[in-house]
Amino acid sequence: MSITIRCLLIVTALVALMGCGVKNTVKKWVGLGGGGASTAYSGPVYPPTQATAVAFQPAQVDRTCRVFAEALVQFPTKYTGKDVETAVLAEARARGADQVLIGQTRQSEDNNDLRFLYYGPVHEYTCTDQCGGWKFGFDLWDQQGDWVSIGYREWGKAGVVFETPLVMQLAMLRCQ
Repeated sequence: MSITIRCLLIVTALVALMGCGVKNTVKKWVGLGGGGASTAYSGPVYPPTQATAVAFQPAQVDRTCRVFAEALVQFPTKYTGKDVETAVLAEARARGADQVLIGQTRQSEDNNDLRFLYYGPVHEYTCTDQCGGWKFGFDLWDQQGDWVSIGYREWGKAGVVFETPLVMQLAMLRCQ
């Protein structure tokens, strides 16, 4: 075999192996909703659910529930408590979540469209093991603004209008 062919085979093999390397972990916002945009979700695929319960504390989550998706969600300015509820539940139901655990919310430094940024987890885990740790997305989370209250008084309320863009932590759970 000639040296030219050997070099060509080696280069081809190296290029092919580069595609098998470590997955790129750099996250960026990806749009959701209209305009054909999709999320960067790559976790387990479950059939859509008709109803999804909401929890604001890990203690409100049943022991059988497993976290299968962790995300930061960005909401644009002028979203209402009802808009937040509708967006989160629509995404959670489409992913097959039986329940969502809502974490904390902060003012966002980015005022784009509604966006879900998925961070994992690598493996599903029970909520009793580590729910509420919110260890994902800290690089982005740490750069956001003041804290914003979204709890039972704000969730689902059309009269509650958020004058700033928001970023919310959430976990999607599948329960037995």
